[in-house]
Amino acid sequence: MPMDFSLVIPTYNEGLNIKGLCGQLIGVLENLHCGFEIIFVDDNSPDGTWRVAEALAREDKRVRVIRRMGKRGLASAVVSAWALCRGDVIGVIDGDMQHPAAALEKMLNSIVGCPAVDIVIASRYIAGSTVLNRSASKAFKSKLAVLFGRIFIPEVFKLTTDPLSGYFILRKKVVEGVKLTPIGYKILLEVLSKGKYEKIIDMPYAFGERKNGRSKAGLRQSFISLVHFIKLRRSLKPRVIIF
Repeated sequence: MPMDFSLVIPTYNEGLNIKGLCGQLIGVLENLHCGFEIIFVDDNSPDGTWRVAEALAREDKRVRVIRRMGKRGLASAVVSAWALCRGDVIGVIDGDMQHPAAALEKMLNSIVGCPAVDIVIASRYIAGSTVLNRSASKAFKSKLAVLFGRIFIPEVFKLTTDPLSGYFILRKKVVEGVKLTPIGYKILLEVLSKGKYEKIIDMPYAFGERKNGRSKAGLRQSFISLVHFIKLRRSLKPRVIIF
């Protein structure tokens, strides 16, 4: 697979998860025989996640670490790391191990095997996907976010079955020269609203349970997402997408 791939992992208090996740990712990517780098972006976690990441980077030069001081926010962390990525294909995965590393194989094969594909999204809501043991409160918050999104930015929510996914890859050219100004957690919304792309593919996967630590999602994040929807509504331009 003649490709260079950069995968960004934004973290905050994920010190108990990232060593296992990093090992799984390296195993998958080595089997694909592609050049790759894994970039941890940590917002100066109180639990010392950045220390764990730095130890991993010392063991493997393909692992890089960005420690952000005085900044918070998953989406902005991803954007800051993408600006430093070396790969022609870039992506993002959560650091809590709910996104299975194994799904990367099909995602990368899909984008490499079809030059027309610009974005591949791991979707929780396509046939063949499963969501393991999601609590009623989390399911409600997710449905509420989807409802608000369909009200304020229906054009974006029609592009994919899971516009709120945190697990996706894309060609770097999609965001090169594009000013991304996300707030909160939903970086994919920013990419779909402002990026330069044509063809999108959704892929099924098994969305798992958090292994350690606590979820960052809450009512505050729901409010921030609503603000983001309104902000994007004001900036949206008509586009034609190929499916």
